[in-house]
Amino acid sequence: ANMKNMAAVVTLLLGAVALAQAAGKPNLILNVVDDLGYNDVGWRDQFKQIKTPKLDKLVAEESIILENYYVYRFCSPTRSTFMSGRYPWHIGQQTRMNLNPTPGIACGINLKYDFLPKVLKRAGYATLALGKWHLGFTTNEYTPTYRGFDHYLGYYSGAEEHFTHEKSGEDYTAYDLANNTGPIVQPCLNPVGNASGTYSSYLYGNETLRILANHDQSIPLFIYLAWNNVHAPNEAPQNYLNVNSEIHDKGRQGLAGMMSAMDDQITSVIDALKDNGMWANTLFVFTTDNGGNLGGSGINYPLRGGKYTFWQGGVRGNSFVSGGLVPEQFRGSTWNGAAHAADWYTTFAFMANTSADDSGPLPPDGVVLYPNIVMNQTSPRTEVVIQIVSTDSRNEYVPPAKEFCERGFKHGESYCYNGPSPPPPRPYPAVVACSSDSLQQFAISDMFSGSICSSATHQCFNIQKSGSNVILFPPKTEDPTDNEVWTIGEGKIKSKMGTCVSMPGRNMQLQEVDCNAPNTTGWAYDANTKQLQWSGNAEETGCVSAMSPGNSSQLDIGVLIQGQYKLIVGYPGWTNQAWNGWVLPPSDGFIASHGAVAKMNETHQISANESFCEDKPCLFDIFADPTEHNDISAEHPDIVQSMRARLEVLLQGEVTVAESGLCPTKYGSGNDPRCGQLARETGFWQPWLQNITDE
Repeated sequence: ANMKNMAAVVTLLLGAVALAQAAGKPNLILNVVDDLGYNDVGWRDQFKQIKTPKLDKLVAEESIILENYYVYRFCSPTRSTFMSGRYPWHIGQQTRMNLNPTPGIACGINLKYDFLPKVLKRAGYATLALGKWHLGFTTNEYTPTYRGFDHYLGYYSGAEEHFTHEKSGEDYTAYDLANNTGPIVQPCLNPVGNASGTYSSYLYGNETLRILANHDQSIPLFIYLAWNNVHAPNEAPQNYLNVNSEIHDKGRQGLAGMMSAMDDQITSVIDALKDNGMWANTLFVFTTDNGGNLGGSGINYPLRGGKYTFWQGGVRGNSFVSGGLVPEQFRGSTWNGAAHAADWYTTFAFMANTSADDSGPLPPDGVVLYPNIVMNQTSPRTEVVIQIVSTDSRNEYVPPAKEFCERGFKHGESYCYNGPSPPPPRPYPAVVACSSDSLQQFAISDMFSGSICSSATHQCFNIQKSGSNVILFPPKTEDPTDNEVWTIGEGKIKSKMGTCVSMPGRNMQLQEVDCNAPNTTGWAYDANTKQLQWSGNAEETGCVSAMSPGNSSQLDIGVLIQGQYKLIVGYPGWTNQAWNGWVLPPSDGFIASHGAVAKMNETHQISANESFCEDKPCLFDIFADPTEHNDISAEHPDIVQSMRARLEVLLQGEVTVAESGLCPTKYGSGNDPRCGQLARETGFWQPWLQNITDE
C-alpha cells in the first residue's frame, strides 16, 4: 500500500512538472504588498473593515492559500531574500538596521549574488520591476536594471509619500522616483510633486498594463511588482477613503483605502493577463514582506505582534499562488506546507527550467515549492529559519540620526531601535579535541565550594539567563550565587538550581537544560590532567576548553520552526512593549458594534511577569496555539534542547555585516554626505558614486 501511495505521489508531482512546462516557459509574477497585516485582507478580516471583493473572489475561485508561509520581520531583509534566495543572516541583513531606510546609506546586497531576474535572463526571460527597491543604490551597479531587470519604474528607499513621491533623508527631503531602462539610470520627472493623478499604485499599475499591452508573448515574462501600499503614510485617493468612511480612525481608514486601491490595481493587471491570453501560462505569487505595522494601523489579529517583531504577527505572512498553472481541482484550497520567502528564487528558477546554483558565494537557501503546492503534497522544507544573529562586534551598525528617528515615529514608523541590547560576548566553555592546551585545565572548588573555574583565565562556570548557555565569568568568591555552584557525579554536571549541562556539539557553547534532556550524561573530571571530559557519544568525545569571544560568537536572537514547534531564543520584540501582545483595531463606534471586542482585549493581556524569551527560550506549538499564548518550554525540555542545539549549528554559518560586504565604503552603515549633496543639486535621490571604490 505504501509503495502504491508513493507511486501516486510521484505521478502527481510529475504531472505538475508537465503542466508547468507544457505551454513553454511560464510567465512569472511576484506581487508584493508592503507591510500587509495578517488580518488586513478581505478573506481573513475578522472586523469587516477591509474591502477587497475582487481579490477575495480570486482567492476563493482561482488560487491556493499558503497557510504556513514565513517572511522576515521587516522590509529590506525579506526583499533581499526574494531577490537573492538567501536567508537574511547569510547576506548581512540579520541586524536591526533594515538598510537604515533613509537615503544616503551606502549599503546594498553584495554584487557577487545574482539576483532573481539575472537568473531568469539566462533562461530567456524579459524582466520588469516596479515600485519599492530598498536593496541599495550607492552606484548604478546596485540598481535594478544593473541587477538583471530590463526596465524599472519605482523608488530606491524604504518608503515615500504616495502622491508627491518625496522621501526625507537625515538632513534633506528630495524626490525618490526612477525610470531606468538597461544602462540608463535616471530620475522620473513628470509625476513628482503633483498632489493628484500620480498616486503610486496608479503609477505602477498603469506602467504594468502598458508593458503587458506591448509585450511580445513569444518571450516569457517576469514581473516584480512591489507596491508602495500599504506602507505608511496611510494615503489613498479620496474615492477609496469614501468607500471606507464608516471607519472613524483616520489611520485605519487610510489603510483600508490603500487596500481598496490594491483590490482594483492588482486585479486590473490580472484582467489584462486574461484578456491577452497570458494568464493561462502564468504563475502569480501574492506575498507580503512582513506583518502589519502596528504603528501604522496594520492589524495582525489574532496573531501576536506585528512588523519589527519575531512573533507570528511579524513573520507569518499572507500569501497565495494563482494563475492558469494552478490545477483546477486545487483552486480555492489551502496548502498547509511550510514555506519561506527564499523559496520563490529556487521555485521560479525551476519553473524557468534553469538552475539557481552557482549564483553567489553561498548556495540558495530555498526549496522548489511549485509541485508540492499545486498537488497538495507535503512541503520539501524540514525547517524554517526565521532569525540567526550573534553578538559578534562585526554586526555593529550606525543608527540613523535622532531627528530622522523622531520623524519616523510621527509617520507611524519605528525605524530606530532602543529596546533591550544584546549581552556582550563572554568567554564560554566548549568541548574540543583533548590536548595539553592550558585552556583545557579546570580547577574544581578552587575559587569557592562548587566552582568550576578555568586555571588559565580564572573565570568560572556561570549561567546568566535560565535555559541558556553556560558562560565563563569572574566569580563572586565572598557570596557566590546559585548559578555559580555545581556538582559533578553520575556522569552529570548539575547546577545548584537542579538543572544540568548538556553538550550540543564540538566547539559549541555548553547549555543549561533539564537533567532529563539528551546529551547531559557523559561528563567526568580527571584530577590528574585537570580536564573536564565528555564521552556521552562516540562521535564527539573531547575535553572542555575555555573559549574566547573571538573564536565564535554567541547567539543574540534565534528563531526556528520545525514542524509544529517554534523556538525563540532572545528578545523577539521591538521598542514598543505593547507590540509583544495581540493588538486590535482602534476602538471606535464602528468597531465596537462588531463582536465582543472588549472581551477579546481582556483575553489578550500580556502577563506582567513575562520575560519575552530573554531569561529562557520560549517554545510554542504553533499548530495547536497559533496565537502564541502558551509557552510550553518547561513541558518539553528535550525539544528545546534539540532545537537550541540546531540554532547553535546554524550560528556557525552566520555571515556578519562586516563579512557580507553589505556596506563597503569608508562610511560603513553611516550616512554618506555625498548622497545628500547630489540630492540638493538635482532634487532627486539617486546613485551618487561612479563606483564603490570612489572615496
